Amino acid sequence: MSKEPLVSVVIPTYNRQEFLEEAILSVVNQSYNNIEILVIDDGSKENYAEVICNKYKKCHYFYKNNGGLSSARNFGINVAKGSYIAFLDDDDFWRADKLQKQVKVLNSNKNVDCVHSSASVVDEKGNEKGKLIGASENKIHKRSGDVFWNALGRWVVKSPTPLIRRKVFTKDLMFDEDIKIGEDVDFYQRMFYNHKVFYINEPLAFYREYDNKERLSLQKEKYIGLEKKIYDNFVKMGIKNPFVLSKIASKLLDSGVSRFNFLNPQKKIKLRFLDKYIFPIKTLNKINFSKK
Repeated sequence: MSKEPLVSVVIPTYNRQEFLEEAILSVVNQSYNNIEILVIDDGSKENYAEVICNKYKKCHYFYKNNGGLSSARNFGINVAKGSYIAFLDDDDFWRADKLQKQVKVLNSNKNVDCVHSSASVVDEKGNEKGKLIGASENKIHKRSGDVFWNALGRWVVKSPTPLIRRKVFTKDLMFDEDIKIGEDVDFYQRMFYNHKVFYINEPLAFYREYDNKERLSLQKEKYIGLEKKIYDNFVKMGIKNPFVLSKIASKLLDSGVSRFNFLNPQKKIKLRFLDKYIFPIKTLNKINFSKK
C-alpha cells in the first residue's frame, strides 16, 4: 500500500464531451500515482462521460440529476476517499508534475490547508497563448499565508489549480448550491477566512479560453449581485464580530459596485463615504445591483 496520501480529483461535466478525455488523461499521466479520478456527470443528455471514464482504471463515473457546478463538486467531495481533494473543470488540464509538487507542500507544511498556483492560458485546441493567470511579480508574496483581507473582493484561487485538505470541507464550508455563477469566488473567499494557503509561482495547470456562450466565465452580467450572497454566507458561518462583519461588507460592497460600474458605464453607482465605511452592511443589503 502506498504511503503517500490518496488524492481525489473531482471532475464535473455537463454536456461537454470534446475536452473531457484530455482533462482525464492529464490526471492519469501525473507523476504522482496515488490518485482516484471522480467524474461527476451533472445530468448530461448523452452518456459520453461514462464511456470515456471506463477506459481508465483509476477513473470512477457518477451520474446525478442536474444541479449545477456547486452541486456536482459537493457530490464529488462527499464520495471522495482521499485526504487531499483537487478540482478540475472538464475543459482544463494539468501539467504532469502538478500533484507531485503540491502534495509535497501539504506534506511538509501542516499549517497550510490549500496549495494553488498560476495557470497557463490555452486556446480551444490546447495551444498555449503566452498568457498566464496568477499573481503579478510584485504580489506573489500576497498569495501565501493568511490571505483573507488582501484577497477579499480582489482575487481567488484559479479554478484548475488548487489542492485542498479534506478537513477543510465542513457543513459550513462547501460550495453554495444556490449560486450558479461565481460559486468558486464565494467558496474560496470564505475558505481564506480560516485557512492558510501556499502559492506556487509556476503554471501547473492549463486554463482553456474559447468563445462559447455556454461558458459560465463569459456570462459576466450574471456575476452582478454575487457579493450580497457572499456576505450572507459569511454570516451563516457564524461570524458575529460587528467590526469584522462591517469590514467584510465594505470590501464586498466596493467589489460589487466596481463590477457593476465596469459592466454598466452609463449607469454607474456612486458610493458616499458613509455608505462604504460607516454603513456598509446596510448599503450592501439595500443597493440595487440589478438596475439597468
